[in-house]
Amino acid sequence: MTNTRRNTLILSILLILLSASAFYLFNRMSKRANELQKSNKETEKKISVLQAQISNIDSLKMEFEIRTAMLAEQSKVIVESDTPTSTYRYLLQLLTWMNRNLNFDFAMSAKKTKDTTWNEYVISGVNNYRDVWEFTRNIEHQRAVITIEDLSIGSDGIANSDTVSYSMIVRTHFTQGGVKIEDLKHKSIKSDATFFQLFRPRIFDKLPDDTDIDSRLVVLEQCKLIGISENRIFVRNEQGVIKILAVRDKVAYGYLYAIDTKRGRAIFVINKFGIPEEQVLELTK
Repeated sequence: MTNTRRNTLILSILLILLSASAFYLFNRMSKRANELQKSNKETEKKISVLQAQISNIDSLKMEFEIRTAMLAEQSKVIVESDTPTSTYRYLLQLLTWMNRNLNFDFAMSAKKTKDTTWNEYVISGVNNYRDVWEFTRNIEHQRAVITIEDLSIGSDGIANSDTVSYSMIVRTHFTQGGVKIEDLKHKSIKSDATFFQLFRPRIFDKLPDDTDIDSRLVVLEQCKLIGISENRIFVRNEQGVIKILAVRDKVAYGYLYAIDTKRGRAIFVINKFGIPEEQVLELTK
């Protein structure tokens, strides 16, 4: 074989190898380019979705805040977690909403087990009876689900007639996904109690003295009923001074309860000796 033919053969083989290598590299680059184009399209789609979400992030935040606020203002909600500190702070917040100042002892009970979704606490103290009633009412009727499991009230050894000693056991219930207790809003609670001093003797130990009453109030024993209308009465005292009274107006030891125009009389509720009683003034002819 001549050199010329041998060189030609070698060059042909090299050319074939180069062509095959070029074809292989081209196909590989083409495949890689297709993969990159596909990846770029997917990335572009993700970017579009993210851009849409980013453009709505303010509205999403507002919706979340609205939902959170609505949840915090539900009539009754279970809190997401509980600790002695969080419950104690919540009780102090109740007193702030009530505009009351109660001094009480607070301690965690030992009854709780690992499987329960509540913590139990003992609250005790000595306070005004009305304040204790209002406190217990708010504990059970405000938004957090806190139940009173036991309540004891006594008056033994208490100097003031309107003061009681009390001890109660309460449970703060919680669950995963609940509301943060510090986010709860105040709920207006209507009062449905008419207070009577349960721990005061019905008959006064010391009878009241007329000199202790407000001189501007009408003393029924010293007055006569001289005039009457549908919603007013006219009384005159021993000094000749005429007073005009409407229903619920105060008089000495009581108030005007009703006006009976048909019978020409005024009915008062008087509590001079410890027992409320009716007293009637007849129209003077």
